[in-house]
Amino acid sequence: MREFKGRKPRWSRLIPFALACLLALGLVISLTVNALNDDGADAAGPATRQKASPKRTAATGKAAAKAPTKTAAQAAAPRLSAAQIAAKTSQLKKQLAQYLKQVTQNGHVAVSFYNLAPVAGSAAAKASDAAVYQSGNLATAVNGNQRMVAASTFKLFITAWLFHEVETGAKTWTATDEDGFQRMIVNSENDYAENVLAQSGAAPLNSYFATLGTGYVFRPGTAASTTASDLMTMLKAIAQGTGPFADAALRQKLLTAMGKQIYRTGIPAAASTVAAGSVVQDKVGWLGSTDNDAGIVTTPAGDRYLLVIMTDNGSYQDFSQIAAIAKQVQTIVYG
Repeated sequence: MREFKGRKPRWSRLIPFALACLLALGLVISLTVNALNDDGADAAGPATRQKASPKRTAATGKAAAKAPTKTAAQAAAPRLSAAQIAAKTSQLKKQLAQYLKQVTQNGHVAVSFYNLAPVAGSAAAKASDAAVYQSGNLATAVNGNQRMVAASTFKLFITAWLFHEVETGAKTWTATDEDGFQRMIVNSENDYAENVLAQSGAAPLNSYFATLGTGYVFRPGTAASTTASDLMTMLKAIAQGTGPFADAALRQKLLTAMGKQIYRTGIPAAASTVAAGSVVQDKVGWLGSTDNDAGIVTTPAGDRYLLVIMTDNGSYQDFSQIAAIAKQVQTIVYG
């Protein structure tokens, strides 16, 4: 019977085996930690992830109400270069001018557009192309100086005169004035405006309007008339709080009434179609085949613009042509 003798361990085999075990254990631990991290990221949701740089398209919310806000990552997106800003500005103005020439070539339509700077702190103000939309960069008008029947848009001029009289101390605002004013703007009733014109006289009013940079509005024996450019001058003063609209309380009175005016199938309907939730403060007018609308628009994303559309080839109190033009203008400029 042979005596058993213990064998010496062969370290050349044991050491590689031990190292392999350690590597395998390390891999298992690493995979487990990564899985836990992935679960945590999924639980945090997509709001914590970076998104692509903001663009002005209907899908990303530049003119759409679905996504009016932007993440911090989007707000920090690089701004367009000066060359890119110039190129985009030129492209948008060209597209807008081409469209307006098309819809006004019959001579029965006049349009004036003026973009205001985006609302401070809004998604539009933080967009990479915000510089394109600084006040007046995209201003465009076709047939802007063509004199047309004003219809009830002349009540914006009456309002300017009234506020001027109050601000200079020539008039005291009474309960009768308040009632008449609200009916004049909200319901577009005529009696109060006609009384102001009769009491003050056309000549003094026209002279005052000239100081604001507009032409005449009233002529004896004829309907009140104006131009899209002159109505735009009035809208700018209202929006910017200048001239007769410098008094904050009076200005807000007018803007509130314009926001509540009841004929909203023109610019208000168009703006809401393009960007649901848009705020529109406007004044309409109609007389025979004339239909006009002059408004201030603010989209949910924070874009702001002024738009005047005058027509004299429509039906009585039919703002469908105005709505179609306004919708296309907003789509071209803001997406």
